[in-house]
Amino acid sequence: MKYFRLYPWGMQLVLFLLMVFTFMSSAGAIILGVFTKITGFIPGQLSSISPTSPVALIKAAIVVQGFNSAFVYLLPALTFAYLCHPEPMKYLGLQKPGKMIQPLLVVLVMAGAMPVLMMIEHLIALIDFGKDVKAAQEANENVFRAFMQMPHFVDFIRVFTVIAVVVPIGEELFFRGVMMRFARKRSRSMVFPVVFTAVVFSFSHANVYGYLSIFLAGVLLAVIYNLTGSLWCSIIAHTFFNGSQVLLSYLGNSNTAIKAMLESDSIPYGIAAGGAVLFAASFYLLLKNRTPLPPQWSDDFTPEEHTLMNSENNTRL
Repeated sequence: MKYFRLYPWGMQLVLFLLMVFTFMSSAGAIILGVFTKITGFIPGQLSSISPTSPVALIKAAIVVQGFNSAFVYLLPALTFAYLCHPEPMKYLGLQKPGKMIQPLLVVLVMAGAMPVLMMIEHLIALIDFGKDVKAAQEANENVFRAFMQMPHFVDFIRVFTVIAVVVPIGEELFFRGVMMRFARKRSRSMVFPVVFTAVVFSFSHANVYGYLSIFLAGVLLAVIYNLTGSLWCSIIAHTFFNGSQVLLSYLGNSNTAIKAMLESDSIPYGIAAGGAVLFAASFYLLLKNRTPLPPQWSDDFTPEEHTLMNSENNTRL
């Protein structure tokens, strides 16, 4: 088997983008072909989901969300890694954390960052971007509110599986596992790969009010990967971020205090300040316990493989 890593950087990138396009097209064709037959709804109704939409449509929409995430992010990243490298899990950074305390620390880091990021999003929402942006944002928020209703435990499991498992794993493999690796090959430091993938990560969410907070979250997830040397740590952090929102929304159905907090247009300054303190303390401990990615982590071949290849070439000559 001739692995993609034998090709130049540009060719590998083209192959990856073609793979993403193929999976995206396949997902669209499958949805168009079977969605109406299975659900009785038309695909166009997915873009106008709201808390008042039929329950069956909301359930179908969350399944489609998971399906799209798998086909757009998860499957292209896994397939490309398998075709690119003889050790696909290592290529994607899926090795165990360097220290056992790191998974706990990244959860604390994200727990501290969450209220700060939420406050930033609420502050951005105070800016008037025009009627069109406001309408698009309201449509986005209606979809989220519809998903977060979860009147029954089985609904919670469905939403949690998609939002807190499928989406984080797919996005981390795609953005931090593959794209950041591509960017690092053309950069002398980690600054450009971190910033570039965070920008693309932010814009992929199509959330105008949340662009800055999502960008900062993307930077944080990339830094976590770099500091721990394990993509599992950024997956854990991302899962915690998404999962805690799903869990709080579910608990809010039976707890008026939690529901009022989630529906509030602002984050109490005390909670944001406490989050900032928790973030600073836990991030400091993560720095003290870092096991960073090695300098040549994005190389397609190890120094030993380069030596062997040069030796074979010299033998042929």
